[in-house]
Amino acid sequence: MSDDAEDFDGLYFLPYMERGEEIGLSISYFRFNTKALHEAPAIENTDYGDKYHIAFFKRDEDGNAAFDGSFEAILVDPDTYVKNLAGAGVYGCVVRKTANSDKWFKDYLKRTLKDVTMNKLIKTTKAVLKSKQ
Repeated sequence: MSDDAEDFDGLYFLPYMERGEEIGLSISYFRFNTKALHEAPAIENTDYGDKYHIAFFKRDEDGNAAFDGSFEAILVDPDTYVKNLAGAGVYGCVVRKTANSDKWFKDYLKRTLKDVTMNKLIKTTKAVLKSKQ
């Protein structure tokens, strides 16, 4: 894992776009904002790595954000795992699974799916209003 990510609980990753083309990934590392979350023991950590919650989003055929799935996996190096997704057209979140992370991850998915739905609704409404002018 890179030096930037050593004491982080997770990371968000988004496509880095230039002139409408994905040319890489923008990665933001984060720590949980409470001691109870940050210091909770890891779940299923092995000699090969810790277990992580992973969520993927992508763009649908209309360019809207769309949920692509979530799962758990043991990762040796989540930083390298995410960097290898460059060019795949996915973005999302990777969070170390701990004794207290399930609720945080479920809330993250709920909030993000709500935002995705709201953005799609706003975009559709603007298109309908524009077509009526």
